[in-house]
Amino acid sequence: MATDNRTAIRDTLRKAFHFDWRGAVVATPALLLLLIVGVLSEAHVQASIAAGAAFATGFGATKRVRHKRLDAMLLTGAGMTAASILGTMAGQDPFIELIVTMLMGGLCGALIRWDTALWWVWLQIIIAFLLAAHYPGNLMDGVSRATLVALGTGIQMAMVRLMKLGVDAPERVATPEDNVRTIDLWLHALRAAICIGVALLASRGAHIIHEYWAPMTAMIVLKPGLRDTAFRGIERIGGTILGILIATIIIMAIESPILKVVAAALLASAAFGLQQARYAVLATAITATVVLMIALAGGEVFGVDWDRLSATVIGGGVALAGAAIAPKRRIRARDDNL
Repeated sequence: MATDNRTAIRDTLRKAFHFDWRGAVVATPALLLLLIVGVLSEAHVQASIAAGAAFATGFGATKRVRHKRLDAMLLTGAGMTAASILGTMAGQDPFIELIVTMLMGGLCGALIRWDTALWWVWLQIIIAFLLAAHYPGNLMDGVSRATLVALGTGIQMAMVRLMKLGVDAPERVATPEDNVRTIDLWLHALRAAICIGVALLASRGAHIIHEYWAPMTAMIVLKPGLRDTAFRGIERIGGTILGILIATIIIMAIESPILKVVAAALLASAAFGLQQARYAVLATAITATVVLMIALAGGEVFGVDWDRLSATVIGGGVALAGAAIAPKRRIRARDDNL
């Protein structure tokens, strides 16, 4: 009996911390390169934008969509580049930003009922839009931001292609849903549009500095099933808290920018490799990486942790409330971390 218990515990831990070293190896070099260039050139903000794009795109290094006919990284990079221009300009008008955000959120909701790989691609595009809208400007400002995003995604794709010459990284292909009723697709699209809009308005009403974190969380957490959404929300909050704590300790303990870059790259590598682990574990690595990258860009870290956590709670709460409306069956477990 004791042996069986130890085996069960070992299997549970193995699944919770499942790590694919090949996915980590192929996606990390581009991020490390961009962060080092940022430190050496002191172009911290520009390097941070490019590195952020490379970080998001890197998760697509082991993904293919629609039975390998479309490249997840290419779709993500192109979409994020366009969304950067759109978001920068839409951010000048809060009402326009809200409407576009809800439309994009609705499509995101439809895709998760139809094809989870395309949902993941569109999720990255929404996040790029929300980030750009947080820093509003004119067309030229949008083009400048988009250029940096395109640079980051381009370097990431080139480095991944180069690394795959020596590392046989697996490519996971998400199988599209076959029997999705039209009414279910439209219902979840409407649910997602309302949730992302409410999360954005709630974060504005609460005067959250990084208001984009709430609608972003709502889209990440929201699933067609109430149980899936609840578990994902709890794990998201737990991962955010632990990730902030880890990043804060590193920032306080390390003064050298280069060593902080190394720490950020190691955490990013962990995130790339933990895509099939428990979502709380993955969320911890992603949050810690993002906070460290913000610090490297010269952004304020101390004092805004509560702001980021509050936005996570708002987004998760809104998603949970939305999922309670006519929840559907559980999405396949293997796609949970897409």
